[in-house]
Amino acid sequence: MSLTQRPGTRIQTAGHAQTPPADIRDSLFTAPLLLIGGWLFAGGWALAYPNTHIGNNVRNVDLVFATIILLNAIARVARTRGPGSDVITIVSGACLIVSPFVFGYFGDPGAGLAPLNQIVTGAVLMVLGAVSLALIERRRPRPRADAAPAR
Repeated sequence: MSLTQRPGTRIQTAGHAQTPPADIRDSLFTAPLLLIGGWLFAGGWALAYPNTHIGNNVRNVDLVFATIILLNAIARVARTRGPGSDVITIVSGACLIVSPFVFGYFGDPGAGLAPLNQIVTGAVLMVLGAVSLALIERRRPRPRADAAPAR
């Protein structure tokens, strides 16, 4: 009995386009999302958040958004990319920027670097998401001006 090599075939279903294996948007934005998610997960220990009520609240907020960002980055690796991933990134960044003001971290001197960490991390997430969205818009095919309208 012999084994033969079959050429790799991929079944195309109607309405589904095959995506390129890797483009600049995937490689430039998925890795930083993984790193930022990891930083949010470990940043509380690295920056020595205090073991107070405020410090624990900050740590919980960081862990929630670390989970969201890490799942978002893993989903970007596993599926076809779309603007939804970028919107999640922008919204998560905005929530991180607003959270020190909403939860009153600035009112407690024991919060340490936690508010600054969340604001900077949120701003980086918002910039990453906005640039990635801009690249999506740039890559979309535009209708040609000299083409006749379809009837």
